Amino acid sequence: MNAKLIVLPLIIQLLALLSCSRQAEQYDFQWPVSSAATEGLDKKKIDSAIIRAGQLGFVDGLLIIRNGKLIAEEYFNGYSRHKPHQIYSDTKSFMSALIGIALEKGLIESPEKKIMDYFPEYAYTGMDHRFYDITVRHLLTMRMGIDKEENNLLPVVANDDWIRETFRLPLLFDPGTKFSYNSLETHLLSAIITRTSGMSALEFAVENLTRPAGIEIIEWKADPQGNSTGGYDIYMKPYDMAVLGYMYLNGGKIEDRQIVPEEWVETSLEPTWTNNGREWGALTDYNYGYLWWLGKMKGNTLFMAMGMGGQYIMVFPGQNLIVVTTANKNIGWDNNQELPILEMVSKYILEAV
Repeated sequence: MNAKLIVLPLIIQLLALLSCSRQAEQYDFQWPVSSAATEGLDKKKIDSAIIRAGQLGFVDGLLIIRNGKLIAEEYFNGYSRHKPHQIYSDTKSFMSALIGIALEKGLIESPEKKIMDYFPEYAYTGMDHRFYDITVRHLLTMRMGIDKEENNLLPVVANDDWIRETFRLPLLFDPGTKFSYNSLETHLLSAIITRTSGMSALEFAVENLTRPAGIEIIEWKADPQGNSTGGYDIYMKPYDMAVLGYMYLNGGKIEDRQIVPEEWVETSLEPTWTNNGREWGALTDYNYGYLWWLGKMKGNTLFMAMGMGGQYIMVFPGQNLIVVTTANKNIGWDNNQELPILEMVSKYILEAV
């Protein structure tokens, strides 16, 4: 038999094996496992936190990571390590990371870039001239000027063009002057990623954030134009959610890989309000960075991604501690799930340190 006919199939098989190996390595982040006691935590209090999470009834997952090691991982209500969960507004903190990467790549010139430069076709006769003053930074800090999302999000996303309808909303405040939380602002950031990179935010994330970190976005829904939903529609495993917190805890790095620019991480976690003292349950002195919530709990500084209903990635830098929770996602604006989870973390997990 011709030697080439023998060698060629072998080469094809080898390439296939290498391809499978690379595919397996794309989403291969593994948390080292340790125990509460080994990592300096009171095991009884950690056990109490797990018991309390189960008693609440609506908690679907609880992960605790100390010193970069997984010391607790519990699931409830039919969830498991391998079952993804809709994480709602934690999506925004992932979007913040993508904007930082896009800035580093030069796709977005500056946080001061005016957003109408990206959407000129949406200008219309009689448009409020203040739309031309809105910058990327205003979107990152929820200061575009539109009303809060409870009052306009659902009517906008019921239309066939979310961006068009967003630009037709009234500006209640001058851009930059008042915080008003709205997922439509981060949806504009998603569209900016697409217009500058030629990829959906999901594709951009896979190439530049999640695959390099060894984690996976299982699903990220999109609007009718194909823009990944910028504010709330990522589905992930809590095991992978925690890696974003770990990355930001370590200045944008996973091991020796710089994934999110370190300067961007630092800037994103700086307060954007001038006055502190706000309290929300166990969270005190809360503030807002670039799509990250900031604050203190029992005097301990934290930053966190927070999704409606209790989807949390809480990071306590001083304690080298990360707490991730997922919770019942079939809830409304006025759900009563978020504060009890914060109380559980404050009363049991922080007390275990």
